[in-house]
Amino acid sequence: MGVIAGYFSGLFGIGGGFIVVPLLTFLLRFEVKRAAATSLAAIFLTAVAGVIGYAINDGVVWAAAIALSAGSMVGAYIGARLLQVIPQRIIMWVYVALLTVLAVRLLWASDALADTWVVSAWWIVGLVFVGLIAGVMAGILGVGGGIMVVPLLISFFGLTTFDSKGTSLFMQIPAAVVGTLTNLRFGMVDLKAAAVVGVVAAVVSYAGVITAVILPSLVANILFAAIMLYTATQFAVRAVRSARA
Repeated sequence: MGVIAGYFSGLFGIGGGFIVVPLLTFLLRFEVKRAAATSLAAIFLTAVAGVIGYAINDGVVWAAAIALSAGSMVGAYIGARLLQVIPQRIIMWVYVALLTVLAVRLLWASDALADTWVVSAWWIVGLVFVGLIAGVMAGILGVGGGIMVVPLLISFFGLTTFDSKGTSLFMQIPAAVVGTLTNLRFGMVDLKAAAVVGVVAAVVSYAGVITAVILPSLVANILFAAIMLYTATQFAVRAVRSARA
């Protein structure tokens, strides 16, 4: 589990939660909310390792990363509180919708207009808002938010695919800390599972970063979209079975 999450984290600039949450749910029979909270705790170590790998290769746009982080810290707290009251089936269907929409959008993303970002007031405000929404999703779904942020940075904020991944990972560090501290207050986190998954994923993430350096952006986007659609399908099946039960 940690190996898969770590590799995809480094390759795609995500915390690996979209892999960890389904595996904890389907394989280890975690209740969905507990799986989400545990995944968010594991993301901290994975994101730190991934940021180091991308930063070494100049893959972090620091102005964007800081703006995203400002929003994600607030959003993660809100999301972690909402996790306590939102029914599990709603969480799963939100996850399905989010993954499907972004996967389709990512297939049309291109680096043709990328690396054209310019710091402006609206650019910063937009990034803070994106970080806020990503933080809320991180707190509710146990994902780092990168699965949403990376396509948006590519499509709307002028970052290259590679820079978007490293920038997104940086945002996930404060979001994971805030969300996990909130979840711990409610006894939602399996710290042992989070530590094992996080440490393994952190080590393996460097292999994903190396792959990202050499992989063409178009190929990376297609693979990313395919994985998102597969994960959305798994959650849809789980939600339908839960409703029937």
